[in-house]
Amino acid sequence: MIELFGLRPVVIPDLSDSLDGHLTEQDFSPLTIGGAPASAFRHLHKAIATIVIGASMYKAADLLHARTGVPDYRFDHLMGLQATDALVKTLSDISGVPVPQKLERQRAQLQDAMLDTHFMLGMAKVAVALDPDLLNGFSQLLAGMGSELVTAVAPANAPILEQVKAIEVKLGDLEELEIMARNQGAQILISNSHALGTAKRLGLPLLRAGFPQYDQLGGYQRNWICYQGSRQTLFDLANMLLDNPRGEVHPYHSIYSQKLTESNELCL
Repeated sequence: MIELFGLRPVVIPDLSDSLDGHLTEQDFSPLTIGGAPASAFRHLHKAIATIVIGASMYKAADLLHARTGVPDYRFDHLMGLQATDALVKTLSDISGVPVPQKLERQRAQLQDAMLDTHFMLGMAKVAVALDPDLLNGFSQLLAGMGSELVTAVAPANAPILEQVKAIEVKLGDLEELEIMARNQGAQILISNSHALGTAKRLGLPLLRAGFPQYDQLGGYQRNWICYQGSRQTLFDLANMLLDNPRGEVHPYHSIYSQKLTESNELCL
């Protein structure tokens, strides 16, 4: 996305070569391979801007700004329409380049996905156990769709947890997730592969997010952010609810309705 605006990104930290799933000439390396070279760090002061993604990176951003003087633009997360719009506008302002048609199309595709999936995700009860940054991103995405985050569990405290849109945020582990999800009547779980046992005991579908993901293939190549990633996430969540009987919309019975009995049926 950044390159669409004529900008050249330097990613810190850059683990893309180690996590993109490709064969290398050497069988094993105890260190990450590839990524941004050390020489790139010596020229960071020449950048026109720093894009900071995730509240957990803000302290590092403070240090980088103090040492380079480069202005930075901070984003708590990049999930959903509003957050991605903010990033796209920032990139356009920095570069002076109008928003490319490709991104306009992706935005329209996300809007269409939001329209299609709101029937399933609206009022859906979701339980999430993730690291603080990712937990906040999912909570904002789900809240924008009208979902109810009935269970939110984080392994460590962080200031960003104050912004999580949930009934309650609990510092704990997967045991807390299981207890709260059961008590709150959650319909779907979002967590890493360690939550598979919890999902099976509760009889709920599990959307695998975060690390580790070891019981399915291809998790490393999954895009969760911006227009395309948010769109696919909404599709996956909605399809899980459609496949799960507990995702059905139960008929509403008014407290003022009269039950049909054999006697009044004959009168009709």
